Amino acid sequence: MDRFDNDNWLDEALTKAISSQETKPNFEKWKQEHPEAVEMLTSRTGRQVSAFTRPLNIRNIIMKSPIAKLSSVAAVIATLVLIGFWVRPPSPAYALDQTVKALKNVRFLHIIGRDDTGRINDERWIEIGVDGIQVRYRQQNPLWVIEKYPSAPIMVIEDGECTAVYRHDKKAVIIYDRDDEQYQWVGELGKAFENLRQEGKILKQNDTYHGQRAHKVWWPYMTAECYVDPKTKLPIAIGATELSYEEPPAGTFEIFFPEGYVVVDRRPGATEPIPQWLLEEETKRECFHHGTYALARRDYAEAARQLEQAIGYDSWAWFWLGSAYYELGQYELAVENFTKLIDLCKKLGDWPIPYCHYTRGLAYARSGNLEAAKADFQVCLPTMVKALRLPSAGNIFEYADNPMIRYGEYHPSEREIVVKMINRLRIVTGQNFSYDPSKTTAENEQAIVAWEDWFKNSGQIQFTPNAELLPVPEVVEQAEK
Repeated sequence: MDRFDNDNWLDEALTKAISSQETKPNFEKWKQEHPEAVEMLTSRTGRQVSAFTRPLNIRNIIMKSPIAKLSSVAAVIATLVLIGFWVRPPSPAYALDQTVKALKNVRFLHIIGRDDTGRINDERWIEIGVDGIQVRYRQQNPLWVIEKYPSAPIMVIEDGECTAVYRHDKKAVIIYDRDDEQYQWVGELGKAFENLRQEGKILKQNDTYHGQRAHKVWWPYMTAECYVDPKTKLPIAIGATELSYEEPPAGTFEIFFPEGYVVVDRRPGATEPIPQWLLEEETKRECFHHGTYALARRDYAEAARQLEQAIGYDSWAWFWLGSAYYELGQYELAVENFTKLIDLCKKLGDWPIPYCHYTRGLAYARSGNLEAAKADFQVCLPTMVKALRLPSAGNIFEYADNPMIRYGEYHPSEREIVVKMINRLRIVTGQNFSYDPSKTTAENEQAIVAWEDWFKNSGQIQFTPNAELLPVPEVVEQAEK
């Protein structure tokens, strides 16, 4: 009989080599770990070998000589290693262009965001046009998010012409013209794809993401590390956000009106009266928008004026108002607003927030309260040191420093994030470990290790406002308003 006519030939061959009564080799585990070897061996039969799913019977096979037993085991191990090298041709090098090309063929995005505990805190569906522009959109917030943030919409649906915002706290559906009110995940997706091509960086090929093989990439536009499926070349995760590309269920992008909800039409030409609560919210939103832009252009007095009127629209209004007062030298007002945000986050269970403790620590230090400053710096120090090796941990510091990131108009690079974090560390610790922004991560490894060792063995805070700061590399562009 031809050995390839026997469905058990591979199991039998392995058995003859290493079988014994005392030790039963785990072939199923070996085959799971070496799929290429199994595929190569079985492909020679011209058909699938069903025995790979059946347990191997080695009860009646006995090797009498221990030496022979060991020799056979060694021989088989060597053979399996050789098979592994033989049947595993070198994988073609992955290039970012492959992901950019694959993304241009994507028509639907299904996005699942998770918090630090793994709970889903965001779900979105996006339909993308051939030009990379969003066509239709749906976002649905989980119930626990609505319970924590009552004014957050329970749902937003864009059908291509109108945008419907569903407010559970007001039992209302607000209808806008799509040109006047559009919700987005990352802004213009086509621009994000091109940013990956031009500014992206492959961090590690053939890494793993939750047990799945994936290429690890830094995507500046997303200010996050990204994992790419080696087969499809499509991102499967960006930061804590998971992505898939299936077509959504029928009706996903259809606007509907829940029973008991009032409809507020804000489209041009609508004549129905507008509720006072909505008019007040829209005024606060405009002030928030103007205030953040004023802060970005360093018009701190105007930023403070606008953001004072925006309080209640968005919790970030407190933070950026505190930042404006800090730059104006009004440190007590800065501490007051930073504290309001910290207290709110404690109440909502989102504490600690390292970036806010850092800025409040600076304000405390400038006002002469060094003990309070040190307490705040101790809270944020672990995240700051972590960001030297994992830049995505520093994303929130960059977002806090520049509100233009919120509007998709600024995208810091990985190196920029690290350099800025080192400057922050020098200010709050008084330490000055050698680091050169022009050198590679590997070349700067000694400096990063020095920071890690210092944090592990000392970690003493010493506010040093005149610390020597590194020049921040200018490797990204900031869009015009």
